[in-house]
Amino acid sequence: MLLATLFLTACMGQRELGQENDRLRERVLELETQLLRKTRESAEAQARLQRPESPAAAARQDVQANTPYVAEITIGRMSHARDTDGDGELDELLVYIEPVDGWGRFMQIVGTLSVHAAVLPPDADAQTIGRVQLAPSDLRRAYRSSFTGTHYTVTVPITSAEGLDADGCVVYAEFVDGSTGLRYVAEHGIGLTPP
Repeated sequence: MLLATLFLTACMGQRELGQENDRLRERVLELETQLLRKTRESAEAQARLQRPESPAAAARQDVQANTPYVAEITIGRMSHARDTDGDGELDELLVYIEPVDGWGRFMQIVGTLSVHAAVLPPDADAQTIGRVQLAPSDLRRAYRSSFTGTHYTVTVPITSAEGLDADGCVVYAEFVDGSTGLRYVAEHGIGLTPP
């Protein structure tokens, strides 16, 4: 009987511990979400301070306070390498750029965007496999909105992959805002396994 009582007490303790762990996980997620929101809002406020002020905008403080600015850019997780000519060799990367404002919402951007892809072998120097630079007009044409989402699609030709023995590459993107001159960067890994 004593063993049964100890067993039941231990089970109740485990259940309470599990409930406490669940509560703590929820709280951590809530705090991480708040931190991300505050970080984006801060970045947007920084961009607002950098933008040249026109006399008309200065007169309308409510308009200026509610004008969105870029807070960050990310490289979408659906970015990938592909073989466009069917020869079994990957020949380009499709990189999806997702800029957001201080509230974490997608926004259109104007400026220059450069995307650089490289492999990082463990026993050698990094090797660039592709690089592109988009002027403001090219960036505007790269805008896409469809059932798959809203983003900027950047095609990066794989230019130097001879003898390349790598499972993946690192893609680095840098956007320079045309209005504020502020720089935003993002980095993401993309697999290089042929289909």
